[in-house]
Amino acid sequence: MPRMSDADLKTMLAAEKADALAAVSAARLAEERADAMDYYLGNMKKDMPAQEGRSRAVSTDVADTVEGLMPHLMDIFAGSDEVVRFEPVGPEDEAAASQETDYVNHVFMQQNPGFMILYSFIKDALLSKVGIVKVWWEEREEESRETYYDLTEDQFALLAQSVMESDGAMRIVAHTMRGPEQSVNLRGADNDAAARHSS
Repeated sequence: MPRMSDADLKTMLAAEKADALAAVSAARLAEERADAMDYYLGNMKKDMPAQEGRSRAVSTDVADTVEGLMPHLMDIFAGSDEVVRFEPVGPEDEAAASQETDYVNHVFMQQNPGFMILYSFIKDALLSKVGIVKVWWEEREEESRETYYDLTEDQFALLAQSVMESDGAMRIVAHTMRGPEQSVNLRGADNDAAARHSS
């Protein structure tokens, strides 16, 4: 194995030191988060254990502060119709910026539980010193089934044509034809009787 240069050695040692410090920092942060959650829940056994024969009442100042801040913070981030707004760069971008604003707000607040995502994110940040939101794009196909009864030949032909023009998005799964004695006659005075008979 060739000898490592001084520069490579310094780089490797700096990376190892950073990893070690990160682990120490992460352990300290985890402990601080656990303490913050205990304070929020009113659990003071670690810092101020109750003495025998003394009151065990605990002031919930941390929880009161966090819960008191939440309405104000939610009003800032979710109090208007626009959670996000795209600003146009020039006059030619105004229509696109308006459409992007409408679309992103619709996706965030209507297609997703945007209010609850923001609420959880902000509360986690207050309690745990960090709030994390996972964002991803998911494409999926949803199938729906439609059933048609008593179509005329022309109506069925139009439906079949629509299916052929859909490029595989639609398909006919089953098709049955009634005999002449069961067909629906919608001419003249027999319309009501025929419709009742076919239902």
